[in-house]
Amino acid sequence: MNKRILPIVSALIFSLASLSAYAYFSWDYMVLENTSLKGINTITVAVDPPVRSLNDELVNHGVSATELQKRMIERLQAAGLNVVSREQASTDPQAALLKLRIHMTIGYGAVYSWGLNLSLNQKVALNRPESFYPVRTWSTGKFGGTQQTNLRIINDYSMQLVNDFIDAYHAQN
Repeated sequence: MNKRILPIVSALIFSLASLSAYAYFSWDYMVLENTSLKGINTITVAVDPPVRSLNDELVNHGVSATELQKRMIERLQAAGLNVVSREQASTDPQAALLKLRIHMTIGYGAVYSWGLNLSLNQKVALNRPESFYPVRTWSTGKFGGTQQTNLRIINDYSMQLVNDFIDAYHAQN
């Protein structure tokens, strides 16, 4: 009896798993994904570094959140995007937030695991005047590991992600 139930249960689990994958990759999802950057005119930029002790480690090896933010702004402006300050973006209902998050852990020995996530959050108006809810509408990332002496590579990978955003933006606008 157990031998007959196992194929039935397996088929049921496979069917349920296929449904969720189908819903995720359905036409409606793809349309939303492909229009997520359409019409964005104003962006503000933020870099979210890891916890302080690891951030100090990054700074000591040439990765500064302030410098990364400056480079991101320069690259976005060179690509024709309107970049404003956080204060200006807070009063503009159309402004979106492009945020780079840096995650890092120290593994065995001097090997560091790192992860980068670049995401765009747009404002969705709430029913109350001048109230908005941030919604992530686009993101990309990269992760890897490196020796302590090579942490500077995070700068290059971060700019690759910014270039990916610019390419996606220009493809949709």
